[in-house]
Amino acid sequence: MAFPEDALSRTLKAYPVLDGSKLKTELSLIYCKEEFRACCGALDLLQLFMENNLEEVFSETITLLKILVTTPMTTAEAERCFSTLKRIKTFLRNSMTQERLNALAMLSIEKRLVTEMTDFNQKVIEKFASQKERRAKFVFK
Repeated sequence: MAFPEDALSRTLKAYPVLDGSKLKTELSLIYCKEEFRACCGALDLLQLFMENNLEEVFSETITLLKILVTTPMTTAEAERCFSTLKRIKTFLRNSMTQERLNALAMLSIEKRLVTEMTDFNQKVIEKFASQKERRAKFVFK
């Protein structure tokens, strides 16, 4: 139940962009509150902060959590992303924009979430059809 000073010093050494004194104050508050300790993992804690609009209050902690969430823990994750990219960006799709490539990569990487989402295909069709007037009618009523 004691505050991990050595872990904080290692974190500040690894990420010098963080303000040490502010981060220590924020983490001390988080460490003593039961609702924050109930979170299991960096992503849960980040989602809790975002849902409760605490980005400005815990700015250094949010920065640290974003670094932790976006940094792959193993090289396998990065390799998996590159192999997905090779499948998406084929010779026929070589001229797509960066925005479309990012969207397709996210859909491919997070395909488990997409398959669990109810009416995903219907929502995509409705969004596409409502963007502008088209020759073909995609939404049938």
